[in-house]
Amino acid sequence: MNLAKVIFSKTFLVTGFSALSLGLVVATAAEAKLTVLTTTTDLRSLVEVVAGDLVTVEAIAKGTQDPHFIEAKPSFMVKASKADLVVSVGLDLEVGWLPSILRGARNPKVAEGSDGYLEVGNSIDVLEAATGKVSRADGDVHPQGNPHFTLDPLRAVKAANVIAERLAKLDSANAVKYRENALNFGKGIDEKVKLWSARVAKSGVKKVISYHKTLTYFFDRFKLDNVAILEPKPGIPPTSAHILSVINLIREQKVPLILVENYFDPTVTRKIIQEVPEVVAHTVPVAVEGEPQIKNLEDLYEDLIKSVETSTENSVSKRKAG
Repeated sequence: MNLAKVIFSKTFLVTGFSALSLGLVVATAAEAKLTVLTTTTDLRSLVEVVAGDLVTVEAIAKGTQDPHFIEAKPSFMVKASKADLVVSVGLDLEVGWLPSILRGARNPKVAEGSDGYLEVGNSIDVLEAATGKVSRADGDVHPQGNPHFTLDPLRAVKAANVIAERLAKLDSANAVKYRENALNFGKGIDEKVKLWSARVAKSGVKKVISYHKTLTYFFDRFKLDNVAILEPKPGIPPTSAHILSVINLIREQKVPLILVENYFDPTVTRKIIQEVPEVVAHTVPVAVEGEPQIKNLEDLYEDLIKSVETSTENSVSKRKAG
């Protein structure tokens, strides 16, 4: 055989083998990338902060949906069947639909009690945990505590660290990166909380009304007194008698602001404004992607802070106009 042909053949075989090996390495790396499914867009935002492009992540509930009431669609079961990690709020937020999705997924990796299933709420210092006997007569209550903790920036930082530790356990090769990202997120949020707190204090707003107890943690962090809820009980639509009592309270305490979560009907607030025109009402997103411009949790906090700030400006304008 011609020497040149022999050399060419060997070179081709080596090059071909190297290319095949490289392809296998690339394929293996792609396969090693974790697939994460979160119950809410807020949790998805935290996974994105912690993991970046090291994982693929999707959320079940949309930012415009009330996360208490999600349909357990077969498509969600398919997503859960392919997941390496399911991250939930817990605290009974998803109790009406997530168990059905996990059962339908038939994926032992993300079954409750496995490393691939994480309830973040178990690690958070919660508010409004029940201390006595709770019944359905009390409305849609959460005995373990209010589940909307991601609306407090500092509790969101805690949640990010919890997620980072679980990702580090599942993907030890990137553990340092996950923890580093969570640490940097926390440092940035700490600084912003100082600025946001100063802006809320400068606004002069101290009392506020909401539709549901979604914003409890946000109010607690920024020292806003949630003096009334438009629901007479959690999950119970407002009644005429209750709305009348809220109107009287607004007048007596000179409450300047109503914030309505944007998956609730704002009709009630329009009626209140007719009776008390000096009060300002904002319909606000309370989750990432609750509005198109809310791309992450920092956007969400900024939007809520601006809603508090503009209430003072709008109230002054209304009084002048009157």
